[in-house]
Amino acid sequence: MKIFKIFSAIILLLFVAIVSTMFGGVHIPFRETIKSFFTADSEWKQIIWNIRFPRVLLSIVAGAGLAAVGGAFQGLLRNPLVDPYLLGVSSGASFGAVLSIFLADAYSISLIYKTPLISFVFALFAAIMTIVLSRRNGTTPITDLILSGVLISILFSSATVMLLMLVRKNITHAYVWLFGTLSGTGWDDLPVPLMATALFIFLSVGLSEQLNVISLGETQAKISGVNVEFVKFLIYIAGSFTTAAIVSVTGVIGFVGLITPHMTRRIFGSEHKTLIISSALTGGIFLCVCDAFARSIVRPSELPIGVITAFVGAPVMFTILKRSGSNG
Repeated sequence: MKIFKIFSAIILLLFVAIVSTMFGGVHIPFRETIKSFFTADSEWKQIIWNIRFPRVLLSIVAGAGLAAVGGAFQGLLRNPLVDPYLLGVSSGASFGAVLSIFLADAYSISLIYKTPLISFVFALFAAIMTIVLSRRNGTTPITDLILSGVLISILFSSATVMLLMLVRKNITHAYVWLFGTLSGTGWDDLPVPLMATALFIFLSVGLSEQLNVISLGETQAKISGVNVEFVKFLIYIAGSFTTAAIVSVTGVIGFVGLITPHMTRRIFGSEHKTLIISSALTGGIFLCVCDAFARSIVRPSELPIGVITAFVGAPVMFTILKRSGSNG
């Protein structure tokens, strides 16, 4: 039954990917969209292959990566409210992006195209700081990790607000980035998030048995012979690296890594091998659909994709919390 569900999710993902290429500033008929994949004489081929299709693939990769990291973090910390930005990655990435925009504005230098690199460095730096601050006698207590993540997030968020007050040019670019956007992305933006996401899924699936035991309690896991701290360290570092690789390109996109593991867990169950794979598929579908709406609602302009995920994710999360409260 689980194999059938996963296969169905793959088919749905392929269908959504093809259909979403139809939407944007100019609507492309479904027949022309299909034709462009198989023939060279379609008048829409350049738009689909050079602009829309790489963006669709990036939305799928970003959604898959954020959802997979969210599912692994939630199981590892036994907390359904955990998301990929737990370790301060989003605030670090935001600071890096706004810093590059500020420096380009203040000193008239072309750093705007290096925003993803600077954002990635600060995102990873924030995650490492959080892990280092939370370490206690060779262990990483969950409470200390969460508190350290909050402190690092506040620190970088405050610095980001200060820089935003100083930015005069490109302020719109900064705000759009903070809400997440796939606008202007192309084939060159795809390799790093794709490799990071693939490596994280491979690693977390390989550690799925250990994650299953840890989700029952760290004491039980240690009795069972699981090296809990080593597994936690690997997942934290790999998850932060993956999130940083995604956020440095797309900006901060909320709710994907929070709600999709919840929805997936209800359909596919809590076994981590299935959960990670199915969360990646669900996250890819979710973000691909949201990006299609972001491109279409106010065309020829577009909305930041984070606005769409927030409008969808907030009510879903509220419903989940309400049901959990009534069941508890």
